Amino acid sequence: MNLETIAEPAANGAEAARAELVRRATAALESAAGKATRTLDRHAAGFGLSDAKLEMLEVLCSCRERRTCLYELGDQLGVTRPNITKLVDGLERGGLVERTPHPSDRRMVQACLTPAGDEVAARALPGRSEHLEMLFSRLGDGELVALVALLELVGGASDQSLDVRDEPTIGCGSPPGGSPA
Repeated sequence: MNLETIAEPAANGAEAARAELVRRATAALESAAGKATRTLDRHAAGFGLSDAKLEMLEVLCSCRERRTCLYELGDQLGVTRPNITKLVDGLERGGLVERTPHPSDRRMVQACLTPAGDEVAARALPGRSEHLEMLFSRLGDGELVALVALLELVGGASDQSLDVRDEPTIGCGSPPGGSPA
């Protein structure tokens, strides 16, 4: 869809037009998220996993010594402690991770990638990356930068009182200022 085909709310009827834009934005976001979820879950299922479990393997692969504390996994994945416990339980039953004591803090437990988990990750993660790239292949780099900035703006709006209408507009071809890489 071309941005020129989406009309900005006119002065008269602005509330109704804005409400329609919000509805369309929500529907588009839900549709894109659903497509991404289905695509990544289908890929992970080919390895006997959910995408959430595969994503956990990806995080563990990026950790020093391929291990980290469960709370750090939760923070990196944006998942609650009970969900992290369930994910680790499932991966542990499959022999892909094991719980190990923290080397210096007896109160903590770490999830550690096993050799079998490392092997599954080595086979599955490149395909996951390819699927993610395909999902966004129709966007140029500038459009992708703008999309990230806009989604971060919307995502942050629920965490703080932010009136989006007071924020500067970000054009699709220009990168946002001050955005982390």
